[in-house]
Amino acid sequence: MLIPQLEKNGIKVDDSIFNQGFVAGCDMNICFGQCCCSGVYMDKEFKNVILQHTDDIISNMSNDQIKNPEEWFDDEIEEDSDFPSGFAIGSAVYTDSKGTEKCVFNDENNYCTLQVTAVKKNMHKWDIKPTHCIMYPVTVVDNTLQYDDVHSLDMDYCGKHKTENFTQTVFDATKEEIKYVLGEEFFDILFDYYKKNYSPKFNIQVQL
Repeated sequence: MLIPQLEKNGIKVDDSIFNQGFVAGCDMNICFGQCCCSGVYMDKEFKNVILQHTDDIISNMSNDQIKNPEEWFDDEIEEDSDFPSGFAIGSAVYTDSKGTEKCVFNDENNYCTLQVTAVKKNMHKWDIKPTHCIMYPVTVVDNTLQYDDVHSLDMDYCGKHKTENFTQTVFDATKEEIKYVLGEEFFDILFDYYKKNYSPKFNIQVQL
């Protein structure tokens, strides 16, 4: 359900981010980075942000990752109004030495090579990471901030059907991510509404 009073800068908000349960946090030892397996769409211009760090990214890749930057992205660019340029491009997928399909930037330890690279360069950990990766399981579809319920069905640990693993809401799990992507002002509006209109769920308490 949309919450009209929370719309800002053309982005609407669906209450699924406040109602949906989620796990205590991402743990690669449990989920093995399942959400990264199929690659990700990003603004077509963000490709250039990534390519500015090509040599460093390659130096941090596992042996079986694709080292040729010309093979890191899909050939086709798609129209998509949810991205600033109006166009999106996907990251490529490769098959690792264990026969598992992964995003080209997902390494042998199931970590994101883009994030690893940023940290090693003393950048913000998400400076060269696509926004859809940062915010998962929150996404923006049709200019609406919402829970990515379709993608979650493929997740064996944190998916919407794994209610026994939930300890907090999706919003509680992604506060830092939403603030980073959408800005502190918009985040503060969401957080204020959340505190006023939703009771704490699962095993957490709403905190400042």
